[in-house]
Amino acid sequence: MIDSLILYFQFFTRIPIPIAVDEPEEKMRSGVRFFSLFGLMIGFLEAIVYWPLQYLFSPSIAWIFVLFFDVMLTGGFHLDALSDMADGLFSSRDKDRMLEIMKDSRVGSNGVLAIVFYYLLLVSSFLVLLPELSIRLQATVILLLNLVGKNGISLLFYQMQYAGSNAQGLGTTFLNVKKQNILFCQLFSFLVLLLFLGRVGIACYIANILVAWLYRKLVMNKVGGFNGDTLGACSPISQMVFLLTLILMRGFL
Repeated sequence: MIDSLILYFQFFTRIPIPIAVDEPEEKMRSGVRFFSLFGLMIGFLEAIVYWPLQYLFSPSIAWIFVLFFDVMLTGGFHLDALSDMADGLFSSRDKDRMLEIMKDSRVGSNGVLAIVFYYLLLVSSFLVLLPELSIRLQATVILLLNLVGKNGISLLFYQMQYAGSNAQGLGTTFLNVKKQNILFCQLFSFLVLLLFLGRVGIACYIANILVAWLYRKLVMNKVGGFNGDTLGACSPISQMVFLLTLILMRGFL
């Protein structure tokens, strides 16, 4: 467990942890059972940032600071994936060309639009929720946001196929993830959402599964498999759906 979490922090964040871990690929793969726990730990750091800032400024300004902190903490890792995925899948090209576009370091118009709409939805959704949420629930939403994102990605690991002929990217690390590890991750996410949000958490979990299933179908139809970009993009997509689900269920919060 500890080795897997260390690897996730080393790879998915900018937190310097100078500890060498043996067999990193295998431990990242077997550690998928703790993938949502890792997301919860990131959320905990962001909730800690939010709590004093909403007193010093206001909840809306504190939320902007949290989004900025998230980019500084993670390096915008999954946002880069979202941008590349949008450029590739919505380029109206054939499969091979879509995969080439995703590998291109340049950002196209679809990628820019994806990032813009992501932040528009995150900011506006949180502002819509603010009148309905106590300070405790505001921090809870921030706490759970990365858990939901990582849980969405873990669903894609089930019987995952790699896209492309050159199987050397990050996505290959998560090939052949054991079903029991994915199930453990799902159970953990479900119980945490239930604990913090009750029946609203159940609705959020169902929405998370649904969006991952629809996204999986889209990617498989477009390129026949997953790579690092199409996997990572599921996190911000899941986060957007999480906030939209909370808006739909705000009368029950």
